[in-house]
Amino acid sequence: MEDLGEIVGEFLMESHENLDQIDRDLVELEQDPNSRDLISRIFRAIHTIKGTSGFLAFSRLEKLAHAGESLLSKLRDGVMPVTPTTITTLLATIDGVRSILSAIEETQAEGDVDIDSIIAQVNAQMNADPAADAPAADAPAADAAPAAEAEPERLDETASRPAPEPVDNQRKPIGEILVETGAAQASDVGSALAQQIEGDERKLGTILLDEGKAQPAAVSEALQAQTPKRSIADSAIRVDVDLLDTLMNMVGELVLARNQLVRGVMETGDATLVRSAQRLGMITSELQEGIMKTRMQPIEHIWSKLPRVVRDLSQSLGKQVQLVMQGKETELDRSLLEAVKDPLTHLVRNAVDHGIENPDQRTAAGKGPEGTLTLRAYHEGGHVAVEVADDGAGLNVERIAQKAVENGLLRADQIPNMDRRDIMAMVFQPGFSTAAKVTNVSGRGVGMDVVKTNIENIGGAVSVDSKPGEGTVWRLTIPLTLAIIQALTVDCGDQRYVIPQVAVLELVFIDGQSTKIEYASGAPVYRLRGKLLPLVRLDRALGLEVGGDQGVYIMVLQADGRRFGLVVDRVLNTEEVVVKALNSRFKDIGLYAGATILGDGKVGLILDVSSLARRSHLAADAERQNLEASSRASGAGGTGERLLVTAVGERRVAIPLDTVTRLEEFPRDRIEHAGSREVVQYRGQILPLVRLSHLLGAYGEEPEGDNVSVVVYSEGAKSVALVVDRIVDIAENSTTARRDAEEDGLVGTAVIQQRVTELLDVRRAILAADPNFYTDLENDELLVEA
Repeated sequence: MEDLGEIVGEFLMESHENLDQIDRDLVELEQDPNSRDLISRIFRAIHTIKGTSGFLAFSRLEKLAHAGESLLSKLRDGVMPVTPTTITTLLATIDGVRSILSAIEETQAEGDVDIDSIIAQVNAQMNADPAADAPAADAPAADAAPAAEAEPERLDETASRPAPEPVDNQRKPIGEILVETGAAQASDVGSALAQQIEGDERKLGTILLDEGKAQPAAVSEALQAQTPKRSIADSAIRVDVDLLDTLMNMVGELVLARNQLVRGVMETGDATLVRSAQRLGMITSELQEGIMKTRMQPIEHIWSKLPRVVRDLSQSLGKQVQLVMQGKETELDRSLLEAVKDPLTHLVRNAVDHGIENPDQRTAAGKGPEGTLTLRAYHEGGHVAVEVADDGAGLNVERIAQKAVENGLLRADQIPNMDRRDIMAMVFQPGFSTAAKVTNVSGRGVGMDVVKTNIENIGGAVSVDSKPGEGTVWRLTIPLTLAIIQALTVDCGDQRYVIPQVAVLELVFIDGQSTKIEYASGAPVYRLRGKLLPLVRLDRALGLEVGGDQGVYIMVLQADGRRFGLVVDRVLNTEEVVVKALNSRFKDIGLYAGATILGDGKVGLILDVSSLARRSHLAADAERQNLEASSRASGAGGTGERLLVTAVGERRVAIPLDTVTRLEEFPRDRIEHAGSREVVQYRGQILPLVRLSHLLGAYGEEPEGDNVSVVVYSEGAKSVALVVDRIVDIAENSTTARRDAEEDGLVGTAVIQQRVTELLDVRRAILAADPNFYTDLENDELLVEA
């Protein structure tokens, strides 16, 4: 079947099924010639074969099927009665169709099957006198005997049917194959057979190999040729979906039992039992993988209806849209396909309605009149990512923010400090819509919140990214399956939790000596290969008693495009777990994705890594603001102050950490010019930039890379950005080795981490970026000067 096209293979499989059903129906029709249901069912089946064969350009098959269909049409319309002769003719037609299908399967061509004699027989049957073919039971009993005497010989009704080829259920002898291919001499094969007759228990091929009468490769090829080739009709079966679901549930229970058994065997330490348990585990994993494959289907199954949706909607809206599909062979669990179908359809409709502009608007914007809607599916870290991307106008972030304030979802003073993605995520709020008017397509504010809810219900996530004038990308992240996942079990306090392994990048043990947890403005961080990794303490997130910073593990996790570390007490082991759904009370908490039964029989809660990431960042920001406020109120400064150490050229420049609002990276191509100053669009504002290399005269080669590192300082509603080459570290200035600077832009130098470091005059740097920064600020004393 692999040599045939996919469509032809499906046609052959379906046709063989139809022919088997027609055989049974014709035999049944002979017993019940007045059954209209049987005739109609046979007619539909042969009509399907005829239509598909014509589509695939199998003209001889179409011609034969058409002849059979014509005869069935007369039977269906009551023009001809159903007689044994008619049934015989139809069976001969079916045998001819089956012969052509076999030829197509073997040679990919219709072969030289004689269809003319079968068609002539069908035509003769249709032109025959119906009275002559009337059933014998209708004739008077008195006339039956004379008729029998007058008739010299009754017509053999089966003579016109081509005799079916004999079915050879036995394999061809290997000796005969070797002789035919010239791989062995007939005398050598005969000698080997004689040895077997005399009691030699070796196989024929083994005898020939041992005596050097045949080559191993020739015997291997003969054995392969001896294996009968399976026909397409026997290569697949139809299985009820409920049976697959039952098998999947049973495999899930088997995995749980396997985990418990393996744990018990490991505790006994018996080597024989351990080997048996390992073998059982391997077989269970292979069985689970096989069962899961039966449930996987390509995403093309739900994409196939979208071209019609795009066509109809674009025509009704007067738009020109081209649909591009990439990765349609990507497979998903069938239950997930059903759950994704409606959200995906809504995103496509939304992209055509809101995303892509009218031809006139696109032309005015310098684009082609035809918009492009791209569906993209691909595997990513144990998940399937599905993207719906358009090249339209993009989301209007300012309009979304304004609407969020109008709806009471946000306060006006929150907007300047929010990231663009956070503002765009407001479209997933219930009842949220920026449409100017309500149409039969959109505008009621119903849909995006349902998309988000449905995707999160299956353990997935949805996000949106947009660039004004370039388009919008809606991204769905979907698990491969809901049933069984690889996971890490961890301890936190006296509780045990489960974390999906696909979210774990690496593990780090904190011994307090070579590795340790540090704090930046009260927020825990870990220096991972030169970069600061924000940390989340699981015990604090769950409201448990907070433990120490030594003898713990950091799990480096990735979720929603964020990388962070999760601090846990112990990491136990990796095992396959069966995901069980949680009731609504647990779901409302938002920290758990499901539950499972662990190897020791206890219930373990599966943590929702994405929810942890979202909550932890908000908590960290809030804690940071509180600590900064308290430090400013107490006038903290002088020795012991925390500094952000940066690199500017070959110089180390330190900035007081309490003047740092945020660290950002901007793409170089986003930097624009307003007069002689550099600016960048940032959270709905125009953010002025100052390069510390220019301010301090540290000219040198520009750092490589597409992004620039900046330190953002905000006061009230105003912000400026200080451009540095890179962020080095966060350090504490507790040294007394310090001298005043004689250079503009610096307040002094100090020895920090055994390196001479220059202390930046933050006020001078801010004024260099924006000379009017302090004009509208009344409380200049709130500014911390280095």
